[in-house]
Amino acid sequence: MARRKAQVNSLFQCTAVCLMLIAAVEYFKYATRIHYEWFHCTPTVEKIGTSDSSVIMLSSRGGPSCDKRGEFKTIVKRISRDFEPNSEHLSFCIKENADVPAVHYPIDENKGAPGYIAYAGYDSDLQLVKEMCADSPIYHF
Repeated sequence: MARRKAQVNSLFQCTAVCLMLIAAVEYFKYATRIHYEWFHCTPTVEKIGTSDSSVIMLSSRGGPSCDKRGEFKTIVKRISRDFEPNSEHLSFCIKENADVPAVHYPIDENKGAPGYIAYAGYDSDLQLVKEMCADSPIYHF
């Protein structure tokens, strides 16, 4: 009987430890979701042109971990997710803001100017993309 009681106590302790680990992981996920902007760059999307135009302007801003490298990665990821190259070919350009330093960690509410601005759209709106990307190279998917 004493052996069975020891097994039940051991099982109870293991269950309690596992539940505490699950609770810690869930709390971490909750905390990072609440403070998402602190850890990640948040893309902003604006439509350019008419209402039926596919051209958008993308930029990205965020908290202390969102430097120019993070902004660039977020913009490219958003372009590849938002447009379906199997439907129609895609054209885009990414312009760098040279006034923004490579490592900038805005902590306050005013995040400043974005380090990169991208213009993207399907080839049916290629003329508008060329107009917006006048001084930078245009890439195609």
